[in-house]
Amino acid sequence: MVRHLPFQFSINSLNMKKTVFYILSICANITWAQVGINTETPQATLDVVGDAIADGSLFLEAPNASTQILGSNLLIRSTTNDKLKYDIGISKYGPINYAQFAFRSASTNGLLDYDTKISIADYTVTIQGFYFLKTDGNTSLTIHSNTSNDDSEYYQFYAYKNSTTQTWFIKAFVNNATFRSGPSNIPVDILLNLIIYRKRFISKELPAISIDMGDMETGTAPIPLGF
Repeated sequence: MVRHLPFQFSINSLNMKKTVFYILSICANITWAQVGINTETPQATLDVVGDAIADGSLFLEAPNASTQILGSNLLIRSTTNDKLKYDIGISKYGPINYAQFAFRSASTNGLLDYDTKISIADYTVTIQGFYFLKTDGNTSLTIHSNTSNDDSEYYQFYAYKNSTTQTWFIKAFVNNATFRSGPSNIPVDILLNLIIYRKRFISKELPAISIDMGDMETGTAPIPLGF
């Protein structure tokens, strides 16, 4: 038996080395593993082939830090269920569009009505910002009230639907007031920043919400449909 001890000890040592090696290999595979759902060849840390439903919270760590999605194209499904590549570079429109409307030498009364010719059936138009200045680019102008020098009039800059033309119209003026430089009324340049959303793409127009405040200063509006 004494002569067999070294041989027995050598086998146990070898088994121990194998066991340690297997454990290290498993740990390494767990550390660097890629998980695939509906695929045996995942191409990322988590590769899901099929639909995914997040019933709880979904967190994205710095999504805009990725340089791989810049310049990429969307994959969309047509009305005939064909899969198409949407290239915004050659498309007539984008899901969200930005445009600046510059009205040069507008009336001292402002812009009382302007037809953008943009279809209300296909787009939603909003005014996100505006500014005005003298026709020479100078900003030294004032708003003069037509009712009283002590009155502060209110701005009316908005887009609205025209049911007759079925297009979006724009208004940009100040209530009961004119644009002035010194004592004189003057024409002005009015610049409007518009955001134009393509309907039935990534935006959805919800029904209007009407609230009767009953001459109260505070109240609670009903939650929009679907929220």
